[in-house]
Order: sequence, then structure tokens, then C-alpha cells
Amino acid sequence: MKCVPLIVDLDHTLINTDLLYESSIGVLKQQPWLVFAYPFWFFQGKGYLKSQLVKRFEIDVTQLPYLQQTIDYIHERKNQGCEIILATASYKDYAFAVAKHIGLFDDVMASNADFNLSSHNKADKLIERFGKHGFDYMGDHMRDMPVWEASNLAILVNVTEKIIKSTAHLDTLLISKKD
Repeated sequence: MKCVPLIVDLDHTLINTDLLYESSIGVLKQQPWLVFAYPFWFFQGKGYLKSQLVKRFEIDVTQLPYLQQTIDYIHERKNQGCEIILATASYKDYAFAVAKHIGLFDDVMASNADFNLSSHNKADKLIERFGKHGFDYMGDHMRDMPVWEASNLAILVNVTEKIIKSTAHLDTLLISKKD
């Protein structure tokens, strides 16, 4: 039997933080006056905002709080011969750095200045690439619902009871609950 590709979200799924938050705080600590630029950047799109932050703040991916249960599951699937893809709304520069650091991903799909890879956008891109129900998806948030609904298996990481109940109609695997 062919192994279904495993698609892994980044924020709060692979790492126990959000890179938009981390980069925003990092930029504001270094250049607090840029807070006034944020609305203008955001007005041009969330992808554009992220592109401006990544230009001004480098995240040390070796220091991120990785979720060991997620990494263990990725290893398990990798050992089965599955294709492993990091698919994230985080900006591409950060996503590629994390993927390189972890060393388990076969490919990376991420946001850029013109496109925010989140929710329905992510679901559409994954369906386009793998077909509906042609992939398993690890995620953590209600905005992942369109992706889980398009996936073969909804893998829940770092989730609340609300998300567990909301995905009850799907084929799910619970990796971890939110503390």
C-alpha cells in the first residue's frame, strides 16, 4: 500500500509558538517606531506584512520550542516511506529555515508577499497538488478545518476540546491536547 503524504503545519503544530507573533515582537523590540507601519503593511495583505517582518528580524530556528510528539510522529511516517511536507502560513524564509534545521521534510509550501497559505488557501493548494483526500494533515486550529475536511486523515496536535468535537465527523488521530 502506498503511503499517503503527510502535510505538517508549523505554528503550534511543529513548534509551540507562532512565527508571526515571534517576528512581530522581535521587530518591535529592535525598532519600536515601526508599530506605526504595521497597519500599512497589513492593509497590503497578511503575506506582505509577513514579508516586511522577515526583512527586519531573523528567527533562530535552533531555539524554537519544537513539539517532540510531532517530531516523533513525523519520524514514524518518514520511516514508513511517506513524503513529508511542511505547509504553513508562516513566511517562506522562516519555513525553509525550519525545514532545513529539522531535516525531515521533502518539500515546503509557505506564504510569500503575495499569498497567505492559510485555511481555504492551504486546502485549495493541497487539493490541487494531491487531490481531495490524497494527503494526511497535521494541524492545531479551527482555521485548519477546510484542510482537515479535504484530507484523508485529520491529525490533531496541541488542540482544544472544541476542535476535537468539531472534527468528530472526520477520520482523526489525536496526537496531543492543549495544556
